Amino acid sequence: MALLNGFGKEEYPNGDSYEGAFKRGARHGSGTYYHHDGSRFEGEFMEGMMEGTGKYFNSDNEVYEGDWHNSQRYGHGQFTYHDGTIYDGKWQCDLRHGQGLMRYADGGVFSGNWANDRRHGQGQMTFADGGQYQGAWAEDQRHGYGSLKLQNSSTYDGEFVSDIPEGKGTLYDADERSQYAGEFKAGLRSGEGKCEYLKSEDKFVGQWLLGARASGLMFCADGEVERVGFLNDKLIRREKLPIEMQRRLTCEANGEVYVAPDPPAPEVATVPAESENAVAPSADASDAGSRLGSKGKVGSKEGSGVGSKVGSKAGSRMGSKQSIGSKKEGGPPEAVAA
Repeated sequence: MALLNGFGKEEYPNGDSYEGAFKRGARHGSGTYYHHDGSRFEGEFMEGMMEGTGKYFNSDNEVYEGDWHNSQRYGHGQFTYHDGTIYDGKWQCDLRHGQGLMRYADGGVFSGNWANDRRHGQGQMTFADGGQYQGAWAEDQRHGYGSLKLQNSSTYDGEFVSDIPEGKGTLYDADERSQYAGEFKAGLRSGEGKCEYLKSEDKFVGQWLLGARASGLMFCADGEVERVGFLNDKLIRREKLPIEMQRRLTCEANGEVYVAPDPPAPEVATVPAESENAVAPSADASDAGSRLGSKGKVGSKEGSGVGSKVGSKAGSRMGSKQSIGSKKEGGPPEAVAA
């Protein structure tokens, strides 16, 4: 039997058929291959294989148009799915692989890298509700560092694990009007974190649990710093801190270096300088003072009031006489009668 060359038609035992160009009995050139399930391929063949460019219609009313290699989608092509979703991008071994753009039926759009038919690598997704994500993907899920913007203008920038926020990140909550920076677990604020409340201008720094404050420090808008505790995000403990501790904590929270104030200098007792004209009392004056002191002691036996008056008057006269007597150089002061 002669091998087919040129245009021809051939039917196969499984119910498939081919109509198109042949070369030495093999499908080669332009042609159409009909499958028994209703799907068909229109395009180029080489040595019996789909090769080059072609259009494939499957039984689910889906269409691929693009490049082929060894009867597989390979290169650039566009696939229209039965629900209206359209993929336009790179293919490898019949799978989406490389840069591609997917327009989903619900209005969502993904532009980025694909690997083995899944979103993998860097990519940007615009969701049907208006939210947006840009960042890392792994196995069709957000995984790694990325930025998420929700429909209500809330934003999250940080780490993702298996499609949810996990690890370190920052969250702007548009409804709460707050800015949080810290740790996340299972998509919630959990662990160590700092949150600034833009409406009240208060700031909380401390531990979070399942999206709620647990314990830490509250930096109030009026400058006060308090140690606080919460249960289910309700304040249950409030402790005011010493002023110096408040100042130190405020500096540390603002990233500043706290410098402790110098301790107050000890008071130094000042001794008044002696007058240049003053003359040291002579030995006789000292003796007179001693005798006066002795008389004062005797007087004290009659009563503390009397002794006080006597001593006071004697001292007064003594000081007066000594001052006058200082004019006599070397002379003893006048003695006070006992």
